[in-house]
Amino acid sequence: MEPVTRGGLFTLAAILGGGALLCLIVGVSMLPNLKSHVAERYSHYATTSDGDRYECSGSAEAVADELADVAEPEARASDRGREYLRYDDDVVTVGPDGSRPCTIHIEDVRGGYNGGAYVFLGPGFTPGSPAGGSGGSSGGPGGNK
Repeated sequence: MEPVTRGGLFTLAAILGGGALLCLIVGVSMLPNLKSHVAERYSHYATTSDGDRYECSGSAEAVADELADVAEPEARASDRGREYLRYDDDVVTVGPDGSRPCTIHIEDVRGGYNGGAYVFLGPGFTPGSPAGGSGGSSGGPGGNK
């Protein structure tokens, strides 16, 4: 049996590193995706400038619990019969919308405030209220939007 050369060890390391990267990519792609879960499970009824809206049934709290089980929110709050779930790039609102008693509204917040209905829900929620909102303040903690 011949001894392993330095070049052979580098080749083996490159193959193992490539395999690890492939496993990482496959693992990340299998993480739960809230948007696709909602799109598959609930009936889409509107796309507006501030996000997509889906019709649900049951209480807002029960639907929000189910969504939180699919993807853990960074923060959660309740306000006047609505449940708010904050994710890295989305704010999900579950509650009534006009004549619909239960809706899911997914608003993408990566692009900044688009005219949606942000409600200041405490220090866990950023972006906060838009400047010039009901109190005229600059928004969430430290003035962050």
